[in-house]
Amino acid sequence: MTNTISRRTIKLFTIGLTCFCLGLAICVVLKPVGLSINSGISYYGNYRLTIAPYTLAIVGYGILTALLAGCIKVKGLWPLKYSLYVFAFLCLIINITPYSVSSFLDIIHTIAGTILFVMQLILSGWLIIKMHDIIWSIVFSSLMLAAGIAAAFYISGPSGFLIQTQIIFQLAFAALIYLALNNLVVNRVPKD
Repeated sequence: MTNTISRRTIKLFTIGLTCFCLGLAICVVLKPVGLSINSGISYYGNYRLTIAPYTLAIVGYGILTALLAGCIKVKGLWPLKYSLYVFAFLCLIINITPYSVSSFLDIIHTIAGTILFVMQLILSGWLIIKMHDIIWSIVFSSLMLAAGIAAAFYISGPSGFLIQTQIIFQLAFAALIYLALNNLVVNRVPKD
């Protein structure tokens, strides 16, 4: 049973992260100006040309993360499991609320994005404790915090590196989740 769970969790995680990276890479190739406009990852959700790869990146990652959460059966890991479900839900909300359509959707989009980033930071702190201060959990969480602070700084300005800081934040979060899967889920299969 351990091998089945480990293969499934790592496979779902890898496919979800691949959707995110591949979708964003396609968006950048199709509309490279998104890297210099200070509108973040969500910039690509506003254009017909990039909506499909943007949806692959955001919703694909979210759906596979929800499936991954369903594989976590260890009772003591319920904060990880339910945070991943919330992550998936917020990905859907972010995708269906392009900020350029209306001020109402912009507010919903911004609130969902803020909750997502804050929840990920809180989860990273919990994972540091749960993994007993494994040095890489501290490194990835610190990188998330630094990127999150930078993103918060850039979000209100007319120029900056918002998309770059968001991508660094999400990749550090992904590395932390990978570490958690290997240390908390794969090696701790519940007994039937």
